[in-house]
Amino acid sequence: MSSLFFPYVGAFFWVGVLLSFAAFLRSRVTFFQKNLIPSALIGGVIGFVLMNFGLIGMPTQEGWKEIPTSAFGVLVSHLFVFGFIGIGLIQQDEPEPEADKANSSWVRSGALWLALIYCLIYAIQGITGRTVFELYSYLTSGEIFTGYGYLVSVGFSQNPGAAQAIGGIWENEYGVQKASTVGLAFGAAGFLFAVLIGIPFANQAIKKGWLSEKHLSSMPKPLLTGIMGKGNSEPCAQSTTHSANIDTFAFHFAVMFVLYGAGYVFALAWATFSWPESIEKVRGLGFGMLYVWGMLAGVITRKTLRKVKSCHVLDNSTTRRITGTTVDFMICAVFLAIGINDIQQIIVPFLTTTICASVISFFVIVWFARRMPKYGFERGLAAFGCYTGTVASGLLLLRIVDPEFKSPAAFELAIMNIFILPIVQIIYINLPFVPSSNSIMLPVLTVYVVTMIASLFLLGFVKKRAW
Repeated sequence: MSSLFFPYVGAFFWVGVLLSFAAFLRSRVTFFQKNLIPSALIGGVIGFVLMNFGLIGMPTQEGWKEIPTSAFGVLVSHLFVFGFIGIGLIQQDEPEPEADKANSSWVRSGALWLALIYCLIYAIQGITGRTVFELYSYLTSGEIFTGYGYLVSVGFSQNPGAAQAIGGIWENEYGVQKASTVGLAFGAAGFLFAVLIGIPFANQAIKKGWLSEKHLSSMPKPLLTGIMGKGNSEPCAQSTTHSANIDTFAFHFAVMFVLYGAGYVFALAWATFSWPESIEKVRGLGFGMLYVWGMLAGVITRKTLRKVKSCHVLDNSTTRRITGTTVDFMICAVFLAIGINDIQQIIVPFLTTTICASVISFFVIVWFARRMPKYGFERGLAAFGCYTGTVASGLLLLRIVDPEFKSPAAFELAIMNIFILPIVQIIYINLPFVPSSNSIMLPVLTVYVVTMIASLFLLGFVKKRAW
């Protein structure tokens, strides 16, 4: 019977315990409140320590068994795909009313600025990572795969799930050992640095008055404790089905599971297709890019529902709650999926890369944000949180300086992908093939750095320093 529970039910149990305990700590410990450290990060760090001391396990009929890191890696991969399906299903906001059209150009330009900065930082992080690993290999005369360095940009600027997916392709198609674990480790480290650097910087900005809007003297208690007060709860979703028929959450989960299945079938068809020998390696993109197929299935479903005027059956708030749930569980599970022994051989270049990439990203973003004509600080802070961690960490930092989201930065984070996706595709297309002998990733990233910097100047995003 224990085979029904070990290891995956046990893994979910531990993530649940850690998230619950972390939420309790956040509501009680002043340090966590003052620094707005999210429960997923608190629980993940605690879990990482427990995991690497061999304390994460569960009782079975054969006795106590340790849950392997690979079980949490499986959770991360599935949660990541599920979250991207939700992103594909979320409908775009309605067009702005006439009164707000004067600000729409700022929203569009801000989103474009974030997209250009994203591509610039992505390229800089990748070049930094590859350079550090190359230098380490040269100085130690060691034989390590220097392409690991590119995973820092995937883990930082995308997310741990994407880094795991790309690393998985490298493992399966090119035999690169532990690439998926290295990707997860970069993703977890990026989230840590987003908080460790971003929060003190935000507090410094409040003291020095760098903000575009007047800052509140104190933050609301629910934001600090992470728990809504009694009688102050807010609605988080709307019903689109009648409970006598099917619960709204059940309906949304059902749709998302169907889309997961559709993505799986497409991935299977891709992986089993008879590809020509010259491009045989693209077979690995089938399951390696499952999150993309799931998101596309969500987008197609949303557009189809809009076409038949049935978008009302899916509620944005419900979809966001489900997607947010997968993100919290995923971030916590990421830390438990990392075994220190898996990255021990590259621990020096790994730590050097994470520090260098974080610091360089910070100073590059700040330099351009200071010269952004309007809302430069808010946009820059959100960009740093997003491009080292996730969109969630970007919003977390933004809420410190703009708790009521009066600046357009939060909305711009939501729509920046409209600009990012067409611009960044050349990088994304080349990522799965980094281990191949004819990889052109380094020249591609170099071209992106030059092109993005030139674009920022030509489009008028670099003006006189504002703060």
